[in-house]
Amino acid sequence: MTFFNKTKLILSLFATAALTFTACSDDDDNNAPIIDPVEPVSPTTNISNEGYYKGDIYGNETGNLWVNFMTEGLTWDDFEEDYTGTGAIVCLDFNTDLASNPDFATLSNGEYHAADTHALHTLNIDGDSYVTTYDANGSAQHEVTGGKVTVSTKDGYTIVKAELILDNDTEYNFDYAGKLKIINRTNEGFMSNLTSDMTIGSLTQGVIQYFGYTFTETSDYCAVTLAGADYNLDENFGNAPAIMLGLNVTPGSAGIPSGTYTLIDAMEADDYDVNTALSGVYEPSLGGFFGTWFFHSLEGYEAALQTGEVSVVNNGNSTYKITFNLKDGYGHSISGTYSGSLSFEDYSD
Repeated sequence: MTFFNKTKLILSLFATAALTFTACSDDDDNNAPIIDPVEPVSPTTNISNEGYYKGDIYGNETGNLWVNFMTEGLTWDDFEEDYTGTGAIVCLDFNTDLASNPDFATLSNGEYHAADTHALHTLNIDGDSYVTTYDANGSAQHEVTGGKVTVSTKDGYTIVKAELILDNDTEYNFDYAGKLKIINRTNEGFMSNLTSDMTIGSLTQGVIQYFGYTFTETSDYCAVTLAGADYNLDENFGNAPAIMLGLNVTPGSAGIPSGTYTLIDAMEADDYDVNTALSGVYEPSLGGFFGTWFFHSLEGYEAALQTGEVSVVNNGNSTYKITFNLKDGYGHSISGTYSGSLSFEDYSD
C-alpha cells in the first residue's frame, strides 16, 4: 500500500501535540529557601513540571532526560505564541542513568554539573538548559552556562536544588520538591506509563478531523479526539483526559460511519481496511503522534494504545455515541463512552 503519502497533513494535525509542553520555575524570589532533606518534605504547590526521556541520544551510555518547570501565573497566548503573566520557565537538560525500561525512566540522585560533555551526571548547556522569566514588560531568556543541580529523593518525592549561572553572569537558584512527570520519547518500549486499568469519564467535547485518502486507497483516514472540558482541541493539549482515535473509514465518508473499529498494528499491517483503527505510533519525522492514544498531562499519563475496539453509533445531525475499550502494550485497559455532538474539520483537499 501507499504509506505516509500525505506527511504535511499528519504534520498539521500532530505537530502541536509533539511540541507543546508545560514547564516551570520558581516564583519572583530567586533566592528561595534551600530544602533541608532532614526535615519532612513539603511538596511544592505553585510549580508544575513535565519531563521527557530520550535515551542514549549522545552515544555515551547515558539517558538524556529534560524537565520543564513552570510557575503558576503564566498563560499561553495564541496570538503572541508565547506565555504571558508573571513567573518563569526553567528547562533543565540532564544526562542521567540509562533506564532499564524507558516507559518508566527516572532522574537518578546525584550532583549534575553544567558541562558540554554529555557525561553521566552532567547538565547540558549550549542552549539546552535555560531560564525564561516573564513580567509586565515581556519575557527574557538566558542560557545556563554553569553551576550545578542536586537531585535527591525523600518521602517518595524528588527534590531538585538548582544553583545556576546564566549567560548574563547572574546567579539563579531554584528549588522544587514533588513528583516528576516523565514521558518516554525514545520510541522504544510500549510508549505507555500506565500502571493500572482506567475508565475515562467526563468526556464533554470532541472533534473529527477528516483527511480522506491518506495512507491507502482501501480506506480514508479520520482522526477523532474526545476530551474533557479543560482541554484545547485546537492546540491538542490540556489538563483534562483525552482519547485520540485513528479510524479507517469508507472512502468518501462525510462523518464516521456506524460500526465496530478494531485496532491493528499500524506499522505491520498489510493494509488499512475499513472498520479498523490504527495503533498508537510516535514518529517525530511526521510531527509526532498518529493512530490511537490516551493523554492526561495533568496526571502525567501518556499511552500508545495497541489493541481493542471502538464502537460508533452515528445518530445523524453530527451526534454520535462512541464506546471504546482499548489496551496498551502492558495489557492495561482504557475504556469509556462519549455521547454528543462532534465538530467536523475537512482536511481532505
